[in-house]
Formats: sequence, C-alpha cells, structure tokens
Amino acid sequence: MTLPLTPFRILIVVSFLIVVLVAFEVSLFISRVNTGRGLAKASVPFEVRVKEANRRVLVIGDSTGVGTGASDSADSIAGRIARDYPGTEIVNRAQDGAKVEDIFEQLKDFRNGEFDLVLLQVGGNDIIRFTDLDRLNDSISEVLHLASDKGGKLIFMSTGNVGLAPVFFPPVNWIYTWRTRKVRAMFMAVSHREKIEYIDLFKERDEDPFLRDSATFYAADTLHPGSEGYRLWYEELKRQSSIDMILGPKSIEGRENIWSPSPKPTVH
Repeated sequence: MTLPLTPFRILIVVSFLIVVLVAFEVSLFISRVNTGRGLAKASVPFEVRVKEANRRVLVIGDSTGVGTGASDSADSIAGRIARDYPGTEIVNRAQDGAKVEDIFEQLKDFRNGEFDLVLLQVGGNDIIRFTDLDRLNDSISEVLHLASDKGGKLIFMSTGNVGLAPVFFPPVNWIYTWRTRKVRAMFMAVSHREKIEYIDLFKERDEDPFLRDSATFYAADTLHPGSEGYRLWYEELKRQSSIDMILGPKSIEGRENIWSPSPKPTVH
C-alpha cells in the first residue's frame, strides 16, 4: 500500500535530502582541506642562488608565493621567473598560511635597496580567515611601504576569485566571492595610491578559465593552483607588469648574461 504524499511527508523527504547533501559537502570539504595540508607540508619555496647575479628578486607572501599545489616547484611563479630570466638570483621567504601582517617578519632580515624586484603574493588567507577589513587596509599599506624600500621595484599579486574554488560550497562560496571583491578593491586602491603595480587575477564565474577545466588548473585540494594554474597567473604577471623591463636583457647594460647557455636552476 502506497502512502499518500502529504505536504508534511514531502517536507520530511526534502529535509532528509538536504541533510544528506550538506553532510556530503562537508565531508568532501574536510577531505580537500586535509589534501591541502598535505600539499603545504610537501611544498618547498623555489630559490636560485647565482654567483655574481645580474639581478636579484625577493619573493614574499603566502602559499601562492611558495608555489603550493604545483607538481614541481619550478612551475611556481618564482620558478618561471628563473626560467625566463637566467642570471637572476631568487630569494624566497613566502610561507604557507601567511597573511598580510605576517609579511613584516618575512622582510625583517633584508636591507633597503637589496633587490632589483620584490614580488609580493598575499591576500588569500586574509579573505578566507576573515581579517577585519580596516585592519587589513592599514597592514597592507604598511607592508607595501616597507617592501618598496627593499627593492628597486615592487609588484603586488594577490589571488583570483576565492569563492569560485571548487573546495567551497553554498553559501560559503558566495561569502568568499563577496570578500574577494572587497579585498581586491582595497588592494587596487592602495596600490594605485602608492604607484605600485598590482596584478589583477580576479575573474567572474563566466570568465574564469580555472572553472572551464578545474582538473587541469587546480591542484588536488581544488583551492590552490596546480602547475597549469600558476602558468596562467604567470602569463598575467607578464602581461600586466613591467617585469620584462626590470629583469630582461635590455635592463642589463653592458653586462654579459652569465647563464648563457643557462644551467638548470638550483632549488633550495
């Protein structure tokens, strides 16, 4: 005998399905978080030490500066810089989990003017961990001032649209997209005021190449970029900044490229 589908029974069935769906999403989220922790534990910041280097680059920031998620550290932004600009020494102080206020510690050991370029990659953890926006505005302003003193040029990269990362589910992803928009606007305004090059990686859902092929562009945790994701970010760095003028052959007057032909970079 079939029981009639009363409104109460329909509500019970729908409620049960919602609970099952939420439980599934939460368990999947926990699994991906654990995967991300494993990626972070295995990650090593890419560095290159070059005797009599033509140029020196300092990389500071969070896991995206480390290159967490790339299958090889040479596929990180720092690794790709080394590949394209032989003869460049790269010092990498980026750390997994770092927020903007942690950058002060990463900069403390360096003298003013010690580098030709400082590359700052930070912001994602401040979005995810809900750093107060007024506090973040103050700290990023101070960090940009301090980092600018360490090199002839500062380039600031933050993150893409955090809320679009497959690791997150509604309504969390909607909140993180809103947070990303707020933080992005802040970073762009401060960078414009301080005359610092800001690399804008934000994309709306229908424009984001990461979502078109998430298996290719995201790492296994579906939060960090994979090797191909870092390639896309690096292409944006090249397109939106003056890095080629800073590190390219034309920036080196009267000096022979000491990596011609270039050896394989040394990773520390």
